[in-house]
This record gives sequence, C-alpha cells and structure tokens, in this order.
Amino acid sequence: MHVLRTNPDGGERANAMRRVKEPLAQGGTQEEQDELVAQILGPAAATDPSPVVRAAAIDALGRFHDPRVPGLLIAAYHQATGRKEGAAPPPVRPAGEPMLLSDRLGLHGPSGFPPEVVGTLRTKCLDGLARANTPEAAQFLGKIATGGSSVDDPSDRDVRLAAVRGLGKIRQKESVPILAKVLADEKNRDVGLASRAHEGLVSLTGKDLPPEPEQWNGLVQAGYEIAPEASTVQRAIGLFTP
Repeated sequence: MHVLRTNPDGGERANAMRRVKEPLAQGGTQEEQDELVAQILGPAAATDPSPVVRAAAIDALGRFHDPRVPGLLIAAYHQATGRKEGAAPPPVRPAGEPMLLSDRLGLHGPSGFPPEVVGTLRTKCLDGLARANTPEAAQFLGKIATGGSSVDDPSDRDVRLAAVRGLGKIRQKESVPILAKVLADEKNRDVGLASRAHEGLVSLTGKDLPPEPEQWNGLVQAGYEIAPEASTVQRAIGLFTP
C-alpha cells in the first residue's frame, strides 16, 4: 500500500498491485477498502498511461469481491484503447517497416495502444467480470459475445471468445439464453465460438444435450435451473469419461 500511495514508478506499482490483497478480506477497514478500490485500482485500470499497470490493476480488481468491481471493470474495458477522447487512433505501420521501441512497449500515449494490447486488456476485464459472477456481468459479457454494437462492436475474435468463455463461468440464469443465441448464430460460422458456447450451456444447466440450437432453445423456452458447479473430482472424471 505504501508503494501504491507514494511510488510513481510504473513497474513498482504493477508489482504491488499483483501482490495486494483485499483489505476487508484481511481484517482491514472500510476506509482502506475505499482507498484501494476507488482511488487506486479503479482509476489505474481505466486511465494509467502504462498498459502494464492497467493490466495489473485489472487483475487485482478481478480478485476482489467488492460490489463496485463490475462497474470499474466495465469502465476499464471501454477505455482499453488508451486514447483520450477525440484523439485519433495510432497510425498504421506499413508492412516491412521496423517497429519503433515505443510501439513494442505500447507507449503511444494519447494516440492509444496497439490492437494486441487493447485485446489483452479487454480480455482481462472480461475474465474479471466472469469471476464477479453477477447478472450485471452476464449482461455485459452477453453484449460482447453476440457482437452487440452497443459495446464497441468488437472485431477481435479473441475478445468475443473470452466473453463466451466467461459466460460459461457466470452461474446466473441470464447466461443461458445468451449462450444459446451464440450457439445458434455461430454453429455454421465459427466452430470455436459455437463449441465454447455449448460447453458453457452444458456446465450451467447440467443437461448433456448435443450442440443443436433447436434443442437448447427448447430448453430455454421450457424453463431451466442453474446446476451446482462441478467439483474438482467431477471435472477430472469427466475428462476421462468417453
């Protein structure tokens, strides 16, 4: 906490964020919780000029159980480009042109981070939202998973895949119809997305139905409950069951 309060060095701050624990879970005070979540990690996740610090802050928030975490991660997702409002995107580097050191480090400043860095930050936000396990998180991941234009219309397939994977971990009823829609939309277009959606549906409902959209849509219409999460032993047995 001393480093996070006083040290401006990005590397030191990132290391501290990787090690910090949630104050309330460790017997700390509400004031310490508020300082760390709202004044340090939240702003760093969304606005720090270093993508390394942003990633560390996002990971830290994903470990916390504070009710403010989903909103902070959603804000960090929206601002993952690293561009200030109204700034132009970074110039496209011609094929074959050497990459500058600042490009390799993602230090574009107000012009934004490279696409691969943006994708990594957004994926981390979605992973943290999946751990939050709230209806709010399920709804947001659903917009990403289905390519909803209301959430930046992500073109990065890895980001969509992370959203679909995350929905399979959010044990909320809101996740099931979204995954059924992804399965229906992607069955004949993207095998990876469809397969991940099917895995999530089986895990959430406990129903071992085939990857056929009609059957899963029928289940959604008929009504369903979220099945208890499989134990480590049950998952291990499943891996070796034909």
